[in-house]
Order: sequence, then structure tokens, then C-alpha cells
Amino acid sequence: MKKSTARKKEQMVNRSDFKIFPAQRMEAEFPWVVWAVGWLALLKAFLWMAYEPVQPENILQLMGYKYLLNIAPLVIFGIGVWNLRRWAVWGILLVAVGNLIFFIVDPQTLNAVLVHSEIYLYSIILSIVTLVCNGPVGDVLILCAAPVMLRHAKR
Repeated sequence: MKKSTARKKEQMVNRSDFKIFPAQRMEAEFPWVVWAVGWLALLKAFLWMAYEPVQPENILQLMGYKYLLNIAPLVIFGIGVWNLRRWAVWGILLVAVGNLIFFIVDPQTLNAVLVHSEIYLYSIILSIVTLVCNGPVGDVLILCAAPVMLRHAKR
């Protein structure tokens, strides 16, 4: 009886140590790759709302659905990665693979991620940001970080 009570208490503690912004992510020993992937997930979830690409309506609609479907998983898995949860690492890897498949299946949507402007330097800088935060470059970076995230994931 005591063992089951102790196990229940341990499970309660394990559940309650899941924080939206865990303090451990700000410690010097915290793996910077895990920290960066958590922020990248949050940026991927919300940065798309800050720009409006000039594309045909069907492409914009398709991208809008993609981004709307990605918001909740990216936020949950990004916070889970910060909390060093293995399920969050696998979840964010699945989202990254799904996004890459999306861009491979419909390469025309990749043009919607690029920023077009009369000012050439402005176009280059913002296109790099959107390719990392909303495009396939960020997804590839997440996949490259997989070994580090899995090594540091607790449970």
C-alpha cells in the first residue's frame, strides 16, 4: 500500500513539474540546442501571422490551413521540448517531417514563404527569416537537432 501511495505522489510531482516557461531553460547548463528548438517552434507557430505574401488565393488558403493546423502542436511540443519530454521531441520531429512533405508535395507553396519587396536587401533578410521560421529550413534544423534533443529528453 505504501509503495502505491509513494508512486502516486511521484506521478503527481512529475505532472506538476511541467511548466510553460521552465526555469531550467535559463540555466547555463541547459542545452542551447533544446532551448533554440523550443523558441523556433513558438516562432513557427506565430510568426506567419506577421506577414502577408502576395500569392494566388488557392495558395494562400492552403498555407493558411497548414499554419492553423500547426499552431497547437508547435506550441505544445515546443514547451514540451523545453521541459525535456521525449514525447515532445518525437512530436516536433513528426511536425517537421510533415511540413517538409507539404513543401515537397506542393513546391509552389514555397514561393509563399519568400518575401518580395522592391528593396533587394529587405527581401533577402526577411526571406531568410521566413525560410527558417516558416519554411523548410527551420524544419531541417529541427531534424538536425534530433540527436541532441533525444539525448537530453528525460521521459
